[in-house]
Amino acid sequence: MTESATPSVPSVACPGWCRGCGPNDPMHRGFIATIGRERTGWVSLQLLIDRFARRDLAVKLDATRYGATQTVLLSAAQLDRLIDELTHARHVMRAPVGQGQRTGEAR
Repeated sequence: MTESATPSVPSVACPGWCRGCGPNDPMHRGFIATIGRERTGWVSLQLLIDRFARRDLAVKLDATRYGATQTVLLSAAQLDRLIDELTHARHVMRAPVGQGQRTGEAR
């Protein structure tokens, strides 16, 4: 008589969207986007999900300029705030330009 038991240890197999986690890396890393130019700098975003559910999921934001990189982990609330601010900035940039005034410039 054979019984099939459910494993007590979570599976270490990565989901299809995971990019770059290794056997000792506790986080699934989903590549989202890199935006910018080589000479002036760029911003990269990754979705990080703890494979063993010890930490909440986060978005890793890397900002690189002239070879120096700063990394920030954003919680869901911080990510919502960033999206709101970027959406507002996009609306301002797309607003019609008035007579004698350039977009984004207030005097």
